[in-house]
Amino acid sequence: MAVSGKSMAVYIISGILIFFGVLFLMSARAEYTQNPGGRIITGLVLIGVGIFAIVIAKKNEPKQKIEITQKIDLSGSVKPEEMKCQQCGAPLDRNSVAVKEGAVFINCPYCKGTYQITEEPKW
Repeated sequence: MAVSGKSMAVYIISGILIFFGVLFLMSARAEYTQNPGGRIITGLVLIGVGIFAIVIAKKNEPKQKIEITQKIDLSGSVKPEEMKCQQCGAPLDRNSVAVKEGAVFINCPYCKGTYQITEEPKW
């Protein structure tokens, strides 16, 4: 997962805020503290702001776009520039080839005919 520079800065600052918030809470337990209430409130506020900033930064990160490309390798004697529609005889180009459910299909742009390509054995 790639993190942008802006998000990384927010994560670092949030970590520092949470760290100091925990320190304030720990210092509120010390015996020599006369008024622990102020330190507890300050610690909780620092931790809350740190967590809030992390949530907002995580929400604003750009979503990763996943693109799947499937390439068709037509082997044997199949040559796309020589392919013609079986129904109307129109020439077919590479854009007419599509894969549906693991099978290779040809779509004719002229007569809208669709048929499956069957590969002849090479022997």
